[in-house]
Amino acid sequence: MSELVYTLLEFCHVAKIDEQLVMEFVEHGILEPELGQDQWLFRSDALSRCLLAERMRHDLQLDLHGVALALQLIERNQKLRHRIDYLEQLVERLRH
Repeated sequence: MSELVYTLLEFCHVAKIDEQLVMEFVEHGILEPELGQDQWLFRSDALSRCLLAERMRHDLQLDLHGVALALQLIERNQKLRHRIDYLEQLVERLRH
C-alpha cells in the first residue's frame, strides 16, 4: 500500500490551513516537504504533524519557534519511550 502524498494546495485543503502558514511552518522546520517536479509534496505523516502544530499555536498560543521546540521535545520523548520499552523487553527475556 502506498503512502498518500499531497501537493501544497491539496495539503492546505485537507488540513484546512492557509498556504502562508504552511510556508511559515516549513521555514521554521516544523514541516519538511519534498520537492517534486517544481512543487512541494507532503507525505501523510506531515498532516498529523501540521494539525498538532496548529493546535499548539492556536490553543497554547505558542509562537512558531515554541511550536518547533515542542515538537522536537515530543519526538525525542517518543524515541526515548521506544528505547525504554525495548530495553524492558530485553531485560524481561533475560530473566526467563
